[in-house]
Amino acid sequence: MGLLLQPVTSDDDFKELIECEWTAYETPYNGFKEIYCPTLGTGPNARQDSMKECRERQLADHKGDSTSHWYKVVDSDSGQIVGGAQWNIHHENPYLNGVGHTEATWWPEGEGRKFASMGMDQWFGPRGKRMNKPHVLLAICFVHPAHRRRGAGSLLLNWGVRKADELDLETFIEAARPGIPLYLSHGFKEVEEYWIDPKVDEPSEEWKQLKERIPPIPWMFMWRPKQGRYEEGKTALP
Repeated sequence: MGLLLQPVTSDDDFKELIECEWTAYETPYNGFKEIYCPTLGTGPNARQDSMKECRERQLADHKGDSTSHWYKVVDSDSGQIVGGAQWNIHHENPYLNGVGHTEATWWPEGEGRKFASMGMDQWFGPRGKRMNKPHVLLAICFVHPAHRRRGAGSLLLNWGVRKADELDLETFIEAARPGIPLYLSHGFKEVEEYWIDPKVDEPSEEWKQLKERIPPIPWMFMWRPKQGRYEEGKTALP
């Protein structure tokens, strides 16, 4: 039973791809999913309806972004998508005018949208300082929990690392803690830990409930220098 790395070239792929993404980010729980792709509502179709909205939004974002490259890992026996990644290749500095504000319009107006928007800004904020140059970014990476430790993650990582070396570019990852060992094994370095932790001076009851639903989220800013050339104590971190 082998694994195949393939580019995502069909809109139809996104249905299975995003189903895999949701399952991966629910096991173990990844709080950023609840900010970026929340399950809204409580009815029997809430998860499926929310997943559909997330899928359509991610597909539209991909189609509207010339830097975006989605890849999938497929089980050669079953044909099942077992992992995926979105790489962004920036040949120029994308943050000449700063990062800007991200409004979480996928949340209904109110405290939830305010909370998620603050979380998105905390996530993207460091990009203006760290990624203000041509670079390659691993924006999203996931593997279905039933297919982990088979090499799917390495297949997805290898594509971007090779592309970065081909273009002689630095590479960045905003890593959740479970993925850090994989990224370290591919030549990435830990630069700084950040937290997504939206706060207001006088939180409402709804805000407090959101804080219980989405506790503070740690993530590690990681970097791989051009061609993976790094000398401890000599190579400056970004």
